[in-house]
Amino acid sequence: MTPTINDQLFGPLDRKYCLYFYYLSIFGLLLLVFLVISSLYIALTSKNSGVFGFQMVMVAIGYGIFYFQNRLLYSMCVNSL
Repeated sequence: MTPTINDQLFGPLDRKYCLYFYYLSIFGLLLLVFLVISSLYIALTSKNSGVFGFQMVMVAIGYGIFYFQNRLLYSMCVNSL
């Protein structure tokens, strides 16, 4: 039986695709660490860092959610197959 177009486009992927979420979670954590270190450096060396600090906290929250989401999806993917 040949797979339909729906199966090819929306069907489950192989287990090897779980690594995609693993690599994205590593990338997200590295971005978060880099952002925190660079933000601390700029905040400590700059005199006017009020608005900048708020913006960096918001970006850090976004990167933290990105990291957690991909870690969660990786865990779900590995445990479901």
